[in-house]
Amino acid sequence: MDLGEQTLLLFSKKSKFSIFLFTLAIVVIVLLGSSESIVYSRAHDTKEFYNVEEGASFNSILEDFDLPSLKKILLKIYFKKNGITVAQAGLYKLKNKSWKDFISSIGNGDVVIFKLNIPAGKNLYEIKEMLLDSYLNNDCDNFECLDDSFKYIEGTLKPDTYFYKYASSMTNILKQSQAEFIQLASNLWAKKNPNTPLKSLSDAIILSSIVEKEAGNDNEKTIIAGVFLHRLSIGMRLQADPTIIYGLLPEFNGNITKANLRDKNNIYNTYQISGLPPTPISTVSKSSLEAVILGMQNDYLYFVAKGDGTHKFSKTYKEHLEAVRKYQLN
Repeated sequence: MDLGEQTLLLFSKKSKFSIFLFTLAIVVIVLLGSSESIVYSRAHDTKEFYNVEEGASFNSILEDFDLPSLKKILLKIYFKKNGITVAQAGLYKLKNKSWKDFISSIGNGDVVIFKLNIPAGKNLYEIKEMLLDSYLNNDCDNFECLDDSFKYIEGTLKPDTYFYKYASSMTNILKQSQAEFIQLASNLWAKKNPNTPLKSLSDAIILSSIVEKEAGNDNEKTIIAGVFLHRLSIGMRLQADPTIIYGLLPEFNGNITKANLRDKNNIYNTYQISGLPPTPISTVSKSSLEAVILGMQNDYLYFVAKGDGTHKFSKTYKEHLEAVRKYQLN
């Protein structure tokens, strides 16, 4: 092979190598560009959350997704290029999020924060239903973790909104709620009206739960509490429909019948029993506690719903019957 041929051969090899390098550079640029564009695509259209286990890597996370191999490679290139290496354990929002936002949230530990809203006026049957969808770790089955020093649990949870991470302890949330409520109620009881016919804080919580269910608005709570305090002071039965309803739960069908009113086996039937029912009938707000504990009896003995969320109050049975005819029978 003469010198010319050798030169041509060397040039040819260099040209091929240059072409290879050029092609490789193009491929790298394309891959990098593709990895940048792929991260803006949706990670998932239907799955709501993704739970990252302790010690999981981004590579192991990707294996949980049904993705084409090339897409996984491009995402791994993006991770490496951006120095994303640590995946923090927890539950993360996934649905409709881009890969970029999803991966960033995992890297930053931006886990989903859940909230449990316990409203006033709810019974334990209703609260149990709320807890089923709470994403809490159920380590307090049937409220067994709670303090029953009042001989009941109903009505000792504080109406409030509680924030927590996925699989947080249900025990911790419920104990916090109960402790805050008992502290609130105890502080109010220390300031009670000295002329109250109520004998204990337990009695006050029970009556407050009845006021909670009877009152259509906060403005009437003091008056309604005053009616019941008046009745208790003279030994008159409370005759509160919500107590009958509570005693019929969870089978109550929405209608109180005459048979329900006469039912002596319903221990919550305040048309048949004297004094207070054995336990509260719902969660209790601060305003209801204040109306019962700080309030005083008034001159009214009766009230009837007017159909607009308010009540007509009467001092005598005759006045009450007239109000019933006007607001209930017409």
